[in-house]
Amino acid sequence: MRMRKVYTTLAALAAAALTLPVAANAQTKVVIGIPTSPPNIVHMPVIIAKELGLYKKAGYDVEIVSLGDGVKVYRALLAGNIDLGLTPGAPTIIGRSNGALVKAVSANLPKLEASLVVRDNVKDMADLKGKRIGIQEPGGFADLLSRAVLRAAKIDPKEVNFVSIASEDVPALVANQVDTAILHVEQEMLAKSKVPSLHAVARMWELQPKTLYTFLSTTEKTIKDKPAMVQAITSATIEATRIIYTEKAKVMPIFVKQTGYPEKILSETYDFMVKECIWDANSGLGPTRINFTADLMTKVGNIKEGKTPKYEDIVDTSFSKKAIEQLGEWKGPVCPTAAF
Repeated sequence: MRMRKVYTTLAALAAAALTLPVAANAQTKVVIGIPTSPPNIVHMPVIIAKELGLYKKAGYDVEIVSLGDGVKVYRALLAGNIDLGLTPGAPTIIGRSNGALVKAVSANLPKLEASLVVRDNVKDMADLKGKRIGIQEPGGFADLLSRAVLRAAKIDPKEVNFVSIASEDVPALVANQVDTAILHVEQEMLAKSKVPSLHAVARMWELQPKTLYTFLSTTEKTIKDKPAMVQAITSATIEATRIIYTEKAKVMPIFVKQTGYPEKILSETYDFMVKECIWDANSGLGPTRINFTADLMTKVGNIKEGKTPKYEDIVDTSFSKKAIEQLGEWKGPVCPTAAF
């Protein structure tokens, strides 16, 4: 009788184990770092992949953490605090030149998605002389991009007034505290809904068409130790980018939930970004942008002469290639691909 009870108990435990394969096998924890909170629409592919269950379907419980800016994401990756991250192109390449063992596995955000938006007292870039240029901090994202616009306009930075404002640019521009602000598309749309005369005088992806904006990166150690995880995340993120392009009704509720912006503003943002082909729905790892950015960082002195990393040192294309073999080559929408 006692042995029968033992066998019955063991059989019950075995049966219970058979009913829990997903909990036992699938949900491996992965942390992905992104730059901003709330997220900008340009950074949405990883969020769409999570929200639509693409990562979970592949067997991974993904946590997405916002770290303030892209450089902080890069530092968190180096410190081992995250598994993958959306890291800015130039700092990632500069880090590689200094021996950092980080590699890009895709670049679904290749275009420098930001614009210099101005008040109606600025008709074109030449009118920026003497104006109040809104930045968050010296050397920050808005400062660097604003200075790039000034260079293009052949205006000495000493001929403008840099004004430090809060991290949220829209209120300062709307309230006439500054004449310019570097804005992402949804921020521009929101600002224009409040002050219709606001307008963009420079689109950074047109002003710097070959500059690489953002990678999905990880460390060489993670690539070596967890190749299946890196493959799953890369594949799901590329798939999510394609869903953004093809299924507006599916992604719009996620945009609203994640950003808190009005649906009308986000709908206009979506239509504009799709028209401008902001995302790359294949790998985004073509050599043109990456080599250009590496050479540019060398030219301006951020990379020492003789230390410019080679393309194959910066990227690992194997994961995106396998993803595209599985998903098929993306054929639409029809976007200019030469710069990718």
